Amino acid sequence: MERGKLWRNSYGNNLRLLEMNSVGLTPDLAAQRPAEGVSSAAWLLGHVVAARRSVVKLLGGSPPEDPAWAEHYSRGGSGATAHLAWPELVLALQAVDQQLKEAFMSETDWDRPARNPGLGIEQPLEQVVAFMFMHECYHLGQIGIIRKLLGLPGAI
Repeated sequence: MERGKLWRNSYGNNLRLLEMNSVGLTPDLAAQRPAEGVSSAAWLLGHVVAARRSVVKLLGGSPPEDPAWAEHYSRGGSGATAHLAWPELVLALQAVDQQLKEAFMSETDWDRPARNPGLGIEQPLEQVVAFMFMHECYHLGQIGIIRKLLGLPGAI
């Protein structure tokens, strides 16, 4: 399988994972911290959107400038509040997903050096994309656990 298509499909499948984990998750529930020291589902989704925006940039794309993503959802952030409500965060993820798909399909040099934003080191681009995919899966899994902490049934 062509590498751009592989990553486009992999990240695309995460939209379905989020859709399943979103059932019953109201904006009020998504904004709640389910336990002391645990991020809200809304904050985690904003963090995922911010991370995807960074992947688009690594691939040469240019998502619309919006400093709110870095300001609210950077690594080590409070995890408490999101600057948008859950439905708007889902829409933001869908929008950046389209940009990400286009960037994946346009990439021709998967071995070029790129800075891994999570590790702070230079690696081949595809290795950075794989790391960021793992990062996204981790956080989407956390949203699945948050559902249960909030009293919702498991979705997957």
